[in-house]
Amino acid sequence: MTLTGNDPKDAPKIVFNYMSHEKDWEDFRHCVRLTREIFAQPAFDPYRGKEIQPGSDVESDDEIDGFIREHAESAYHPCGTAKMGRADDKMAVVDPECRVIGVEGLRVADSSVFPRITNGNLNAPSIMVGEKASDHILGHQPLAPENAVPWSNPRWQTSDR
Repeated sequence: MTLTGNDPKDAPKIVFNYMSHEKDWEDFRHCVRLTREIFAQPAFDPYRGKEIQPGSDVESDDEIDGFIREHAESAYHPCGTAKMGRADDKMAVVDPECRVIGVEGLRVADSSVFPRITNGNLNAPSIMVGEKASDHILGHQPLAPENAVPWSNPRWQTSDR
């Protein structure tokens, strides 16, 4: 995200860089193939009709990439765009109390401060960030620090289940 001029009324330039790495394409192709595998299970026999998208005739990497290029879209839930960190970290936007570094009286209390994308919808964790920021604003004593790591399947590189 960058400014487009000196006028604060000018809309910023926002470029999400979707599909900018080969791994993005690999992951999307994997998702298409995994979804097909799941719906091919006998339990879905009574419910499954013909494949709607991308269509059973779309099989090769190039064909799946073409489908992705034409149909993939954002759910408009970006996060992780305003790094939280120390004032001497040139990449940090907000401090640990959600105060915008170098700007008096402004805080950012939304999903942009997340260090990584969540495993689910952004709504609840965004509310928690707002609650935490409100605690700072009100001067409430914080809970004891904890660096809990989200659970990940230990076989995530080789298995989807």
